[in-house]
Amino acid sequence: MHRAALPTLALALLLALVACVTALGASTPAARPKPPSAAHVERATHEFLSENRGAVAEAKQTPARAAARKDRIFPRRRLVALYGAPQLSKSIIGLKSPGGAKKKLNKEVAKYEQKGDDPVTGGFDLIATIATSSPGSSHLFRDRQRASVIQTYLDAARQVNGRLLLDIQPGRSTFLREAKAFREWLSKPDVDLALDPEWNVGKKGKPGSTTGKVSAGNLNKVSDFLAGLVRSENLPQKVLVVHQFRKGSVRHRADIEQRGDDVAVTLNFDGIGGRKAKRAGYVKLGAPQLFNGFSLFYRLDKGLMSAEQVLGLEPPPNYVMYQ
Repeated sequence: MHRAALPTLALALLLALVACVTALGASTPAARPKPPSAAHVERATHEFLSENRGAVAEAKQTPARAAARKDRIFPRRRLVALYGAPQLSKSIIGLKSPGGAKKKLNKEVAKYEQKGDDPVTGGFDLIATIATSSPGSSHLFRDRQRASVIQTYLDAARQVNGRLLLDIQPGRSTFLREAKAFREWLSKPDVDLALDPEWNVGKKGKPGSTTGKVSAGNLNKVSDFLAGLVRSENLPQKVLVVHQFRKGSVRHRADIEQRGDDVAVTLNFDGIGGRKAKRAGYVKLGAPQLFNGFSLFYRLDKGLMSAEQVLGLEPPPNYVMYQ
């Protein structure tokens, strides 16, 4: 090959690679969120509890509405949620007070009620296990939310007849270990679970440097635990959301088991980008045996999709998340 052709060939290969990434709806590594340090999480937790003393004190364990005890969520309803944590200021939950988050959630829910045919339930996808860039006291590169924080957002969800999803970023821990740590919360009829493989970095990985992943086998262990909890506690169906922004996020997705009336296993497309790329990624990373989710990023997406455009996806997502 002539030497002059080498730069042209290299450029062509680079452009092809970029096109492949864009087609999957994945963002460049620089666009993905970075984990906070353990010290930042601890400091921000104290600040949140101090600044929101009223809301925390008034989180009086409001009972779940009666309908939550008998509802089958998917496919009968659509779940629209706000994502984040009060310690993460760039997330929508971190940008709002609990009261402000309720108002924002109600506005998003109303859009889907107006444009869609299915009944809509609102929710908060609260990061309950936060991946950190430093080992922290656990030495597992993760920090768990305090009970008072979780109760505050559960109470906020119940005040809008909604649901709370406990989102797990395990760091060097495991999804199953973290899920079991929240057993008391998951035993409530309106508390669900979400898993974020991006932050599942294994025994030697580091959040922010190692891009995590998860196997179908490990996901099935978590959904089996959740299904057992539903049966033993006589609970209504729970949602299990698994976030993914690239093909490698979830391995052997065809082997992920659906749990029917017990657990609605849902793959949530978590890619950042333009509308065309996000539509393509949603289709390519779906699994026919599972329910479908779709994430929208207020600040990072190139042209935030409207509720009508989201509902125009095929198939329309059961779970819609804003962050």
